[in-house]
Amino acid sequence: MRTDKQIIQIRKELKDGTEQRVIFKILADTNRYRIFEMLGKQPQLTVSDMARVLKISLPLASQHLKTLERGGLLQKEKRGQKVYYGLRTDNRIAQAITKTII
Repeated sequence: MRTDKQIIQIRKELKDGTEQRVIFKILADTNRYRIFEMLGKQPQLTVSDMARVLKISLPLASQHLKTLERGGLLQKEKRGQKVYYGLRTDNRIAQAITKTII
């Protein structure tokens, strides 16, 4: 059994985890996770490519991408009239998930 001092130290070492919880909540949706997984394997895809792969409508795919982007998981790049999505390279949680799971 741990002493009170050790228990207090363990509590101090725990992180808030807010960022992680938000990301896991976002990825709990099947289509959003599948988009995340797709972009882990194919670094640059358009919304229409992803909608076709997932067999979902363009507006639904766009909504999922918007949620992933708000969560800090995606970046987008506009080339002409097309917008390409990719995983953010500066999000350590997204990178850890990509390296260990995908």
